[in-house]
Amino acid sequence: MKLGAFHDAFGAASFLLLAAASPTSALAETDACTLLTPAQVSAAVGFTVSAGTHVTPTFVKTCTWTGSNSSGVQFVTLHLQTASFYDRAKKQASMMVATGGVVKPAGVGDDSFYFVEGTQAMLQLKKGNNSVKVAVYKQIPVDQKESMELTLAKEVVTKM
Repeated sequence: MKLGAFHDAFGAASFLLLAAASPTSALAETDACTLLTPAQVSAAVGFTVSAGTHVTPTFVKTCTWTGSNSSGVQFVTLHLQTASFYDRAKKQASMMVATGGVVKPAGVGDDSFYFVEGTQAMLQLKKGNNSVKVAVYKQIPVDQKESMELTLAKEVVTKM
């Protein structure tokens, strides 16, 4: 995938994060990178990933695992959020159906959904007062991404 196309796809899949931006206090002081090991992520997505990293050292609510032996863009993100963030994200996703987005249940946690737009998919789940977004970024069919995201979400929900 070309860098410009990647930015377009990333923007479409991550709009919920930006649209409902608020301080994140989910899972207290949990570091998102501690909820999944590189081995768990690699097994779920079918490509080897490096250790999870943070965008900035002081914001540990988002973790990214990057494919280490591949060509093209492929990585996984996990973002910890609040239950109220989840509620706003679900409402926003439902509104995006009018512009071509698809919302469907994911079946994990207290409530969860996939938001699909074009070739991008993400799984958002809520359990108790916490929420998590899982997204796989790789040029593969959406149903494969959803399966990978569900596998990872099931691992994380046991720690919530």
